[in-house]
Amino acid sequence: MMKPVMLKPDSLLTLEEGFILTYPRRDVEVLKRRIEAVKRLGVNLIEFTGSKEVSNVNLLGKGTRSVIVKVWVSGYTYALKIRRLDSSIRSLKSEAENMKIANSVSVGPKLISYNSDMILMELVDGKPILEWINTQTDSDVVRRTLFKLILDAYRLDAVGLDHGELSRASKHILVKSNNEPIILDFGSSSTNRRPSNVSSLVSYLFIRGTLPKNIQKFCQYSSREEILDGLRNYKSKPSKEALYNLIGRLGL
Repeated sequence: MMKPVMLKPDSLLTLEEGFILTYPRRDVEVLKRRIEAVKRLGVNLIEFTGSKEVSNVNLLGKGTRSVIVKVWVSGYTYALKIRRLDSSIRSLKSEAENMKIANSVSVGPKLISYNSDMILMELVDGKPILEWINTQTDSDVVRRTLFKLILDAYRLDAVGLDHGELSRASKHILVKSNNEPIILDFGSSSTNRRPSNVSSLVSYLFIRGTLPKNIQKFCQYSSREEILDGLRNYKSKPSKEALYNLIGRLGL
């Protein structure tokens, strides 16, 4: 990994790193507009660091719709999500509005501010859930973390926001050093479809893929059939009663 580079927004007009603001193509006019937009968000410095790399520039994240960089605002660090110029979506405003809904029930990274091309949010430092669980030895810690995670999914269900990606939760959940799980990336979220956050998350954690085998040594959960029955009950009539019945079957 290259050494982190910290640059002021105005300097990006003439430096190689400016390419990231208009990724995946170079466009000077768009770059000028985006530099001004970055400054309006209060960003003083952009720090090019992280596990992803694009053209010798390090980033926090890179997806099909956006890239994410670390930024500094008045001495504090945040994450800045930047819409790619080849993105299938024309604006990040809908995602930001859905983040507001998630934040209203204490779920997700805290939204700071946004415009159509950028979202400034809390910088979450943590491990992907699969990596985190492979480092755990304390069953109580694992059960508490998974309980909190499923409760967060329930809160999203209760406010009518479907995350849309929790069936592939390995990419969308980080666990912080204090073992607090955070659901990330509301780019596929919607209030226009029936929420299935609890169902998708429980299926990912306890039924499908490789994670259930890792979890089983920490949670003495019921048979697959009993979990599926609990899920069916929850889906047919989502409620706290149905949720806690399901959580009991999961051994949490």
